Amino acid sequence: MRILRIRNVLLLSLMLLPLLGCNLPQRGGGQALPSPDLTLTAIYSVLLTPAPTQGPLPTQALTTLLPSATLPVPTAVAPTLIAPTATGAPPTPVMPTAIIPTAIPASPTPAPTHTPVSYVGPAVRSGPKFVAYYFQREPTIDGVFDEAEWVLDRYPVDYLVYNTGHWTNQDDLSGSVMFGWDDYYLYIAARVKDNEYVQNSTGAKLYLGDSLEVLLDSQVSKDYYLAELSGDDFQLGISPGYTALNNAPEAYLWFPRKIAGSQPKVKFAAVAADLGYRVEVKIPWELFGIDPDIGQHYGFAFSISDNDNINREVQQSMVSIVSTRELGDPTTWGDLELSGRKR
Repeated sequence: MRILRIRNVLLLSLMLLPLLGCNLPQRGGGQALPSPDLTLTAIYSVLLTPAPTQGPLPTQALTTLLPSATLPVPTAVAPTLIAPTATGAPPTPVMPTAIIPTAIPASPTPAPTHTPVSYVGPAVRSGPKFVAYYFQREPTIDGVFDEAEWVLDRYPVDYLVYNTGHWTNQDDLSGSVMFGWDDYYLYIAARVKDNEYVQNSTGAKLYLGDSLEVLLDSQVSKDYYLAELSGDDFQLGISPGYTALNNAPEAYLWFPRKIAGSQPKVKFAAVAADLGYRVEVKIPWELFGIDPDIGQHYGFAFSISDNDNINREVQQSMVSIVSTRELGDPTTWGDLELSGRKR
């Protein structure tokens, strides 16, 4: 046993000796150690040989490792071209439906129905001028005109403005008139020439008989250029009545229509005179909605109607202090001024 162990140690020493000799410095003149056997040389040759530098494999090698049948060949993709239109204009892009904005219709703006028109103008009518003088005392309304207040110039009422075919002369129909005022009333004193007095109409028809008419525009400047009646224009009729037919004296308002009707607050008296009659009237300012003052002006016309036919209700003619008088057109009326006491 002892001899066997010594043999094994010697064999192992012989195997390791070449390895130790490779790492020890060689000394000059020393005898080289015997080469190991072929088996060990082969083993060490494999372990100690450095691996070659890795580089690109030759095409042949790639072909060997990855056969051409398994390699994906890229397919050339041709670009999609948009054909130009016939005019050469670029095609209109199509937006996705989801992002097309929904137009919200704008609320329609109502078109103006009309352009406002202004009728504002001067505060004084350009027609004939008349003056009403301020009365310090109220005259007695009896149709006599004997008070000092009525010592005034009289305006002639002789312009034929309706139905000239039935008027013969001034004795048939004409007149004269005076005007006064105070804080409560407009006063009128009229002398009428009418050789055939007939009044067989009442109420809204009283103009179809012998009667008086007052036209007054209470706000001239507001609608100076308006050639039609409005809410500030008044038409008042006064009938002396007719005793033979039991027609009582009365006053009737036609315009404004909203307050049309008999006017018992209008006080007057009529008396017979040669070739006609006289009428004295006081009209409350409140009927016209007026707060009177010196220097005020109003559109104005005073007229007289005539009927000579006792058997018919008919307006045969009319005379006025304004030659241009037209009922439905206040621009054709004259001007009435409220003045102070007569000097």
